[in-house]
Amino acid sequence: MPAPLNIRDIGRERKAALEAEAEATGATISDIVRDWIDAGISRTRAERERAAWIAAAREGIADEARHLERNGPSLARFRRI
Repeated sequence: MPAPLNIRDIGRERKAALEAEAEATGATISDIVRDWIDAGISRTRAERERAAWIAAAREGIADEARHLERNGPSLARFRRI
């Protein structure tokens, strides 16, 4: 069984909103907050991975542009024998 989550100084409005959400869903406040934290962590992780993929793609596009500038277009570069 998970230990209760200790939340301090979040304000009356937030605490009331959490209590209302817990009542509406039938879950504990701790479970709701843990789920939201996990969702936030997953979202930021995915955003970082997406940003890294975009950066790598930009590097690849820059490499391709340099190759085209030096050698011109050529399908032979991609042909496998």
